[in-house]
Amino acid sequence: MRPSRSGVWLAGVMVGAGSLLPVPLAALPEAPVENIRAVALPEAGLENIGAEPAADLENIGAEPAGAGEPAGPTVPAELTVPAGPTAGADTPVTLADDAWHYSQWRDGRHDTFYTEWWYFNLHDPRAGIDAIFSYFASNPDDIGGLGMVQMVAVAYTADGTVRAIDRYPVGEFDAGEASADVRIGDNRAWREADGTYRVAGKSLDGRLEWELEYAGDGAPWFAADRMLVGPTGAERKAWEAMSWLVQMPRARVGGTVRVDGREYVVRGSGYHDHNWGEWIPTDATWNWAQFSGPRVAIEVGDFIGKPVGVVALDLDGTRTVFLPDQYSLVHTRWGWDRVNRLFFPTESLLTADNGALRLEVTLRALKTEPLRGDLPAPLRDLIIYEQTARFEGRVWEWVSAEGVGGASADGSEGAGEWRVRSPVRGMGFKEWTGKK
Repeated sequence: MRPSRSGVWLAGVMVGAGSLLPVPLAALPEAPVENIRAVALPEAGLENIGAEPAADLENIGAEPAGAGEPAGPTVPAELTVPAGPTAGADTPVTLADDAWHYSQWRDGRHDTFYTEWWYFNLHDPRAGIDAIFSYFASNPDDIGGLGMVQMVAVAYTADGTVRAIDRYPVGEFDAGEASADVRIGDNRAWREADGTYRVAGKSLDGRLEWELEYAGDGAPWFAADRMLVGPTGAERKAWEAMSWLVQMPRARVGGTVRVDGREYVVRGSGYHDHNWGEWIPTDATWNWAQFSGPRVAIEVGDFIGKPVGVVALDLDGTRTVFLPDQYSLVHTRWGWDRVNRLFFPTESLLTADNGALRLEVTLRALKTEPLRGDLPAPLRDLIIYEQTARFEGRVWEWVSAEGVGGASADGSEGAGEWRVRSPVRGMGFKEWTGKK
């Protein structure tokens, strides 16, 4: 958490990423549609987004939509309640942490809602391809015949976007508990003895096929450990919780991806995270984003309309984690999805500040692919907007009169000034989930 994916935070969390979530047929409460933090409403003017926009997606500005379209999302005031349990950058990560976790949660109470996925992405400007892959399972005991196993893949190229949302019988899913090793039909992602990951698969329609190797370049870390992701207040359910592991904040990716018969030889960068837990799908919608460059890596996870979330900044090998009262995410431009009749963000401003470091980044979506999860009535469906995005901004460092670091920007420890520590510029990925 696809996500705070608060622990999101689901990449792919919330994390994490590209996954479609099932629920059993049951009359469950429906949460109001909200967006986090202070968000400007869309304007009437329409224009295409990105270099090759889909015909049914449009970009709009910051005033109310025109006649015949719903008003933009309403939002609560700034949320500053503590995020809850976050494992944090210092928690040791073992091989088993990126493995299958169902046995640790299985208790006969909420097993129907158990969900887990492994998310990978890649960016290769030289080859001209971006892609995401998500190996997904929910309700693995197939309680009530409502188990779901999916292989999700999206490839963005100059020729357009190709996606696959392939559902498999529950019996075609298998995963190990010692280290990362998940199999869905003939699709597989696993860790080799030398620490590299192999990620391979093929869509059922044959349009997408991939065989890739991921070599981590950066320390893994826990973004969340059983973080509460359900409704707040009277509707709160203490069992709705999610964990999020960022296994590869950045990675070197090699191999091949075939799209409609064309082979792309990949020598690029990538990312891998992993989410698991128990929650009602419509109770946990998220914002998620990820960027990695030579000096800077960023992970963003935030649950929409809830006081949980996390932003992580890795600068020159040192990770700083910002909690909800230290960051804000403001969506400044919106697009209109004609098919699903939903607004989705196309430009966002991320700021984070802990008194020693400040992050200011604008995220501009370039290509957007809506992935719809068809949930049984009376629940609304989930739509995950998978996006490639341009990240532009800076990392600032507070420099006191006595030197660098150890001072507060509020002046309580002496005079000083903010100085640019590093630019943030390049391509990344983001997600936003809506309910239809």
